[in-house]
Amino acid sequence: MSLFKPLLLSHSIEIKSSPEKIWDFFKNIEQNYTTWHSDDHVKFHWTKGKSLDEGSTIYSEQYVMGKITKYKGMVAEIIPNRKITFKFFYPVSLISPKIEWLIEPKGSNTVFTAITYMRAGHLYKKLFKKGMKNIIEAHYKHVAEEGENLKKILEE
Repeated sequence: MSLFKPLLLSHSIEIKSSPEKIWDFFKNIEQNYTTWHSDDHVKFHWTKGKSLDEGSTIYSEQYVMGKITKYKGMVAEIIPNRKITFKFFYPVSLISPKIEWLIEPKGSNTVFTAITYMRAGHLYKKLFKKGMKNIIEAHYKHVAEEGENLKKILEE
């Protein structure tokens, strides 16, 4: 039995917008973060480097299952207008080492996909009293709301 098992959580939404407009939204994430998900997002700022430059570091806070979670990480990979990858630092990296945001043209629309890489397995079931099931359900609810909010913001 594996202590750590990779788990990919993915959510996609089609948006009537160009990849460039979605990219611009994320290029200005410091200003857009709380608007993107006003119920959960608290703050986001660049701690080193410039917006969406590989190697730039971030600090953000958001509510997860009713509690503030603080994230520190770095931009690990950038493909302009197509892909943003963040790697998280300890302690978040224990549960989720990275996330990716994919921006894919689809005719005159764009598909935005949020992928969260998580670690699961026997050890995590013991460590997290609420269980991985609750964490996964909360994650899907959160990213679905982010997708719908992004769609609403960009289609206005």
